[in-house]
Order: sequence, then C-alpha cells, then structure tokens
Amino acid sequence: RWAPQMAHGYGYPLFMYQSPFSAQGTAVFHTIGLSWPVALNLVYGLGIVASGWTMWWLARTFWGDWGGLVAAVAYLYAPFHAYVAFYRASLSETVAWSLPPLVLWGLYRWQRGKSGWGLGTAVFSFILLIVTHDVTAYAFLPLFVGWIGLWWWVDGRSWATLWRGGLGLLLGIGGSAFFWLPAIAERNAIQFGRANSAWPFLYFNNFLPLNQLLALPRNADPSLLNDWPPRALGLLLLIVALAGAGLAWQRAKSNRWLVGFLLLGLGGYVFLTVQASEWLWTAVPQLEAFQFPWRFLAPASFLAAFLCGGIAKPPGGLISSGHSIGKPPGGLAPLRLRAKAGNLIIVAILSVGHWGWLYPNLCSAPSDLSVDGMVAWEQATQTLGSTASGELLPSAVEIVPDPTNPPAWQARLDETTLPADAQILTTSNQPLATQIELDSAVPFTATLRIFNFPGWQVTVNGEQVPITASDPEGWITVPVPNGRSTLMATFRETPLRLAADGVSLLSVILALGIGYRLSVNGKRMTDDRLRTTDYGLPLTVAALLITGKLLLVDAGQTPLRQARLQNGGLAGVAQPLDVTLGTPDNPAQVRLLGLAEWQTAVPANNPLALTLYWQALQPLMANYKVGLTLLDANGLRWSDDGLRDYRWLRNPPPTTGWPTDQYALTAYFVDLLPGTPPGEYQLRLSFFEQNSLTPLTFYSASGQPIGPELALGTVTVEPPTAPWPTGLAMQHQMEVTDGTATLLGSNLDRSEAAPGDSVLVTLFWTAQQKTAVTLSLLDENETAVANWPITLPNFGAGAWRSQLLERLPVNLANGCYQWQLTFANGQTVRWGELNISAPERLLEMPTMETAVGVTLSEQATLVGFSLDAPVLAAGETLNLALVWQAETELSESYRVFVHVLGEDGRIVAQADGLPANWTRPTSGWLPGEFIIDQHTIILPATLPPGNYTLTTGLYLPNASRLQQPSGQDNIPLVIFTLP
Repeated sequence: RWAPQMAHGYGYPLFMYQSPFSAQGTAVFHTIGLSWPVALNLVYGLGIVASGWTMWWLARTFWGDWGGLVAAVAYLYAPFHAYVAFYRASLSETVAWSLPPLVLWGLYRWQRGKSGWGLGTAVFSFILLIVTHDVTAYAFLPLFVGWIGLWWWVDGRSWATLWRGGLGLLLGIGGSAFFWLPAIAERNAIQFGRANSAWPFLYFNNFLPLNQLLALPRNADPSLLNDWPPRALGLLLLIVALAGAGLAWQRAKSNRWLVGFLLLGLGGYVFLTVQASEWLWTAVPQLEAFQFPWRFLAPASFLAAFLCGGIAKPPGGLISSGHSIGKPPGGLAPLRLRAKAGNLIIVAILSVGHWGWLYPNLCSAPSDLSVDGMVAWEQATQTLGSTASGELLPSAVEIVPDPTNPPAWQARLDETTLPADAQILTTSNQPLATQIELDSAVPFTATLRIFNFPGWQVTVNGEQVPITASDPEGWITVPVPNGRSTLMATFRETPLRLAADGVSLLSVILALGIGYRLSVNGKRMTDDRLRTTDYGLPLTVAALLITGKLLLVDAGQTPLRQARLQNGGLAGVAQPLDVTLGTPDNPAQVRLLGLAEWQTAVPANNPLALTLYWQALQPLMANYKVGLTLLDANGLRWSDDGLRDYRWLRNPPPTTGWPTDQYALTAYFVDLLPGTPPGEYQLRLSFFEQNSLTPLTFYSASGQPIGPELALGTVTVEPPTAPWPTGLAMQHQMEVTDGTATLLGSNLDRSEAAPGDSVLVTLFWTAQQKTAVTLSLLDENETAVANWPITLPNFGAGAWRSQLLERLPVNLANGCYQWQLTFANGQTVRWGELNISAPERLLEMPTMETAVGVTLSEQATLVGFSLDAPVLAAGETLNLALVWQAETELSESYRVFVHVLGEDGRIVAQADGLPANWTRPTSGWLPGEFIIDQHTIILPATLPPGNYTLTTGLYLPNASRLQQPSGQDNIPLVIFTLP
C-alpha cells in the first residue's frame, strides 16, 4: 500500500489507491532477470494478447468459433484499445481489458449451468480486475449487474439464476474488498481534490466530439513529430457491430434478448461519453470520480466487439444449445465456404482498418532506472509518484520538500530537530520500518522524514506514542523523553484495512468451497472446442496480413501510413503558408507550413481552436512557445493571456528536440475574455523564446520581414450561447444603475502611472438600451482633469465588458487621482486610486558636443548629441548621449534606435529601447522640454576595418519610423573609421 521512496523519498500511498497488479507483474519479470524495459513490454504484450483470447473464449459461446474469432479481432484492434496501450500507455488499463470477458463468461456458466469453474472464473477474474485497474472495474460494474439480470429474464425470471449470479458477483466484490474498501473509505486521508483541480481533468472538458468518437480509419503520418490518434469507438467498428447485431437478431430468435442487451449497453456507454449526458454527470456526483467521460469507451468498445461476432453467427439457436442446424439446398459445403470467406473479409477489414492506431512514437528508457533516478525524475518533471496532480499526497502535506542528501529513505530522522547534545547510537532503515536508538539529556520532539498517513505507528521504548504531522511538510513527529531511547516506526494495517482483509479472505474461502463442491460433477467448461482443421485458413490470412503490413503499410506505400511532409511542403493542409521565422542574420530557422481548417466565427463563450504546422529548418538552441492573441480594431487584447492545449491532440516536445526532417503540430484553445462583446477581431500569431519572451520575426517567401506577429485572419465573435453571468470576477464590484444601464464593476491595470501613460480601464456592465456615459479622472480637489465620453451598447441580456485604453494628460501633476463614471442623468460612481509621479522636466537646453537640429515628422527634434569613445576599435564601447526636444504632444510611445552601419548599410551593432533607459516614454514628453537619452553600444570584437556610420531615429514596434522632411527615416550622426 505504501511506496516508501516515492514523493522525493518521503513516501506515497500509491498502491493504496492505484491498483498494483500490473506493476507487480512487471517487477516479478524483472526479478527473474529481465531488464525493466523488456519486463514492461512483456506485460503489455501479454495483456493485449490475453484480451483477444478472453474475448474469443466468451464470444464463441454465443456466436460459434468464427464469431469468437471476429469478436476477438475486433476487440484486439478496437481504436480505443490501441490508444490505451500505445498512446495513453496505461499498463494497468491495458492488462485490465483481458478480464471483463472472463467475468461475463464465468457468470454465464455459473448462472445457467451451475458450473463451479464458472463461479471461480467470475470471482477471481473480478478480484483480478479490481487489483489491475479498479476504475475499469467500476466502469464495467453496471454491465456485470445487467448481465446477471439478462439471464434471469431469459430463464423465465428464475430466482435461482438471479441468486447464483448475484452471489458470484458479491463474492468477487467481497474478495476484492481488501483493496477497494480502504481506497474509498480512506479517501479523506489524501488530497484527492487535486485530481480535479486543473481544467484538463474536469469531466465537462472531456466529452467526446463526434469526429473523435466516430473516427474514420486514419493515416499514421511518420513525418509528424507528435502524431496522436483520436480517442475513438470508431465508425468502422460501430458499423460492423450494428451489422453483427442485425444478422444475429435475424438468424435466431434465441439471440434477441442478448443482442438487445448488448445494444442497450453500447448505447448507454456511448451516451456517457458525449456532451448530451452532461446533465447526468451533474446529477450523479459519483461519476465525477471517473474524470474523463471517454473512459467509458472501454466497455463501449467491448460491447461493440462482442456484437461484431454476431456477423458470423450461423443460423439456428445458441451454439451451446447442442441443436443441429438444418442443411440448406445444395449441402453445407458451399455455405461454409462462403461463410468462411465472408468472416475472413470482416477480420481483414477490422484489423487493417484500425492499423493507423498502431504506430506510436517510440521513446528510450530513462538513463537511470534506480530509485535515485526515480526521485530525480519526480523532481525534474514535478510529478509525484506517477500521479498527474499529486492527488495522493497525505492531507497534512502542504509543501513537498526537495529531496535530501542522503536520501530520506536512508536517513529518516531529521537530525536538525535533535538537541545539541543528543547522540544517535544506531539506525536501521527498512522500506516499511525504521528503528533508531539515541541518547538525549533533554526531552524533545523527533521528526521522521516520512509523510504522516494512517497506518504508520511509532513506539518509543516499546510504548506507542501519538503522532503529530509537522507543519507544513506533513512529516511524522513524536515526543521523545530524555535518556536513552529506542524509536520504532512501522507501517501496519489499520482496523478498517484488517476488516477489509477479513471480508476478502472469507469471500475467497466461500468461492473456493462452493466451486470445489460443484466441480466434482465433472462438467466441462465448454462443449465447443475449435477443430484443428479450422486453423489453416485463419493462419494463412493472418500471415498475409502481417506480410502486407510489413511490406506495404510500414514502408509508406498505403494511405494508412504515408508522409505528408514532402519537398518542404505539407500535403492536405487547409490553409497552406510559406512563411519562415528567424532573426535578421538568420531569417530561416523555422517554417510555418500552414493551418488546419478552423472556425472563423465562434460564440463568445466558446474557445477558438487552432492547429498550426511547423518545421524546424535547423537545430534550435532555445525553446520557443506559440502566442495567439485576439485583438480589436484598437489593438486591445480580448483573449486570455495563456493558451490551453487542444484537448484531443498532443502538443510536441520542446523545440530544442525538433528534428529537421519532421514537422510538428501545435493545437490550442484560445479562450475569450468573459464579457467579450460580439464583433470583428483579428487573430495574431507570435513565436517567442520561452525564457526571454523575445519573439522571432516572420519573413515572407521572398525574405521580406513581416514583423514579430503574423495576422492569421478575422474572427467573428458571435453572442454567447448563454448570457454572461453578472458575477464575473472583477477588482472593484459596484452594481450602480441609473435605470437604463448598470455598472457592475471595473478592473484597472495599474495604480501608479506617469503623465502621458496609457491606462487600461475595464468596465463591466449591463444595459437595457444604448446608453451614453462619461469616464473621468478626478484630482484631489474632485476636479475632473480628463473626460472620456463612452457609449454602452445594448448587446442583450447578461454582463458585458468594455476595455478602454485612455491616455493620461501629459501635464498631470504629482498626486492621487480617482476614477468616476457619470450616467446620463448625472448620477456618479467613483472607485480606485491612481498615483501620478510626474518626471522632472528639463526646459533649458543642456550642453552637448555636436548640434544636429533635425526634426522627425514634425513631432520631435534631435537637438544634438555627445559621443564618448576613448578608443575607436573593435570590441570597444561607445557611450552616446542624445538630446531630444518635443515639438508637440506625442500620442504614441516611440522607441529610439541607435545603429552602427557598415559600408554596405547592414547593421553591425545596435541599441534600441524607450528613451532615457526606458524611463521617459515619448507619450509623456511636454512640448518644448528637453530629454537626455543615454545609450551604450558595444562594437563586435570581430568587426573588420572600414568606415562605419552611427545613426539614430524613432520608430514604433510595428517597424514604422518617423522621417526627416526629406523622407529619410534615420539621422546620421558621425562616420568613423576602424583601423
């Protein structure tokens, strides 16, 4: 139940809550000499093969040998089965797929034939299912109950049949109580709420769209770095299942109750995976524990595969009935030959059609598979005990301390808590027990670096002592008296767990006793043995399929596995692009290949989904991230800062791992801000370095720079499908109305500013009609120093958001200001504070070495400059002081560039930024004042001899520059020569 080295070495109750059987099986194979990767893959392989065999064993009971074969192939190649095994890579779920057929087969034999083997198979298969993957068992449990009821009904409402079935299932439930009962009853001992703390784990974000649920056969593209298949039942599997249901229904009346039950179950489980069932998930809170509605694709795929076997059901009654089948005209041979050919065609379709799910990306084993390596991996990936959210942390743990040296499992006693004169005499650290002998002159509280969790007991000198969890680590602390003491900590079963163990033991004894008593009758489990002569044709077809897969599909000669990336272009992309990204000296580092088809019109409360295709043109030395922003006509952002990964695809690894011969797919949800009004918006794309946030520049096919952002198109935001709630999160809540409009609240992007700065004021409001209001800024005398007229449109019911980027007057004095909104009837409401810090103004011309007197676009004049360059040589530093003067108020915040140009006009060194080391934006310049603007330029050490020109100017981030009257967009300052 307790993994002592997990969670940085402090222990984790992993196998208390997660089924351990598949991991234990892997460990057994490892202990007999297999490497961990081989042992792991062996368990995967055995689980997959066993699932086909157990489905065949079940289905042949009802559909015959050929029906069992068809059902087994359908089950083996079911898309969701492959997804779980190869992409989700869930070992426990993969092995668990082999067990539900055995539970149903055993219940059927026990209910209808009083078979002791059937009872034993049902009970122990259910126990094994619980300890392999309990969530799968819970998902199948309604099916098991319904199966018992089916045969009760078919047998004429026989209470004996019902009693036997109920007893078998109850013994299986009781036999597995040692695991499931403590896992459920002691859930309050862990932080299980973490499991549903992030949006990917919330059930309402995981309902399947139809293109996932009913996915078509797919191309497993070998040139796609992060190929990821749908979580699918699969349209092909569903079609064959419905055909099998129809044929089985038609061919024998005795099948109809079974077929109807399987169809009902299939429909029910599929319903639980789609959005239409959200009301049921909301009404039944226990469903939330499943997290992902698509988990129910497992029983749905099982039922669909079971029904596929009905397509091979020969006419007549149930196979197990022993009734002979009447001969058709012309004899049985032609009929059998046609039936075999048809069955083999179905087998080929079910396997080949789903081969696109069999090509996962392979990964190498971690370099360090020791316990130390596991702890290091936990820390590097911020993953605790293989859980996604640390949801199994004991409830007392508030922080997870970093690993210690030596590791905690080798030194459980925290020696920093010992008194100064205390001595440790002996220590013994076992996985589930720690014994420490020590001597202390004074009593103290000892801390053991073990997370406190029910089951841990500590004795001091043989007497059990109370345990207190340390704050905030949640470690075990116990009182220790003065003198020589022996401290013993052990992990044991709690009374609840002991009771659950007893229930399991009693259930197993009853099952064995009943099964043994009935087995003396000598009844065989089945009378339907596969004849040796039937092996030839299926094995031949299997060999042909394997050969075709190896020679044709794997080689990329079929649509099932074909590279889309060819000759620098991507085939089949909805919106192809020929754009590269890079820097001026290296403009082709990454290529944007295009976009998948995307919706350009979305309701305001739905996310915008976008898929982009990229190719690294050279190895990338930094990790880059995708930025997607929705902007209005004023350039204001109307989408959340962060992007959510698109739920149904897997984003690629860090860009430092992108190979140049493959392409990467990135898919994201762009969430609109709550309250976004309908209208036209622009979607813009950026690609920036993760740490510095520096974007790469987009370049056109001709090599011309586009800028740090690329416009992808216009998005039409439609009214939300439901009104925005009036309780949106906001900084200042008010709810003031004049009868035509209500101000609900406001957000302010800052509480401190300088004159000329732009301040973003967000208003939240409702309006019954179009309303004119006025936003004002009041000084300490309650005098309006700025007024901005605003219109609140009538967009309909619900809350709405207005984003107002207002430029402060450039002549504001120091002081504290307040915001005010005035309604049309004169009613006012005030909120927030804005502290203004006005800069010191220089109104007299400073001294300078060189006068210039060049005016740019009638807005600002470069009065002159001073250049401090003791030595003009490669690798030296130029210190430049520019003197600017504002000619008028500048509404934009321009940046200053200082470039050193070679004789060919190329930039060899530069310094860009806001004036005066980012402290004096041009939007805050008063007409007539002077601004001293210091810049430092380091000449490259490799700069060759020649003539160079030092230039400067003003520009906006979108690359437009202010110009001289002559049209020149820079100001040459000096030409110097490097020897």
